[in-house]
Amino acid sequence: MTSTALLLAGLFADLGPPPPAGELVPGTVVSVEADRSGRPVSALLSIDSSDGPVYCGIYREAFPGEHIPPPQTRLTVDYTPTACAPAPVSRELPRWLLLSTGGGGLALMAAYLHRARPITWGRFMESWTRGYIGRGA
Repeated sequence: MTSTALLLAGLFADLGPPPPAGELVPGTVVSVEADRSGRPVSALLSIDSSDGPVYCGIYREAFPGEHIPPPQTRLTVDYTPTACAPAPVSRELPRWLLLSTGGGGLALMAAYLHRARPITWGRFMESWTRGYIGRGA
């Protein structure tokens, strides 16, 4: 069942990143703000939006792994007039991994069923009456 679900998820799942809240624009890290202990807390970015150049701050928690990029780093920013954030990134498994895992599982299951002979009603009832199925219940 799991291999079939993985195969279907690989075929039909939408694995793209989530849609941005605003517009995706280029930005440059101007400075990194630190707290009292010297640990980086936020980054100040200069953004080239459709309204002109804008400054925007992004807290450490918004960055992947909570690592703030160093100054002068160029990155894509999801900008709205009230906030900004790093561009959305897909955190789901890649499609090729789902397809290969699901296809491999189905192939192994088919090979096992071919080797073990198909389960028929007669073979099922014979196993049931001998106690091979449901013994612990």
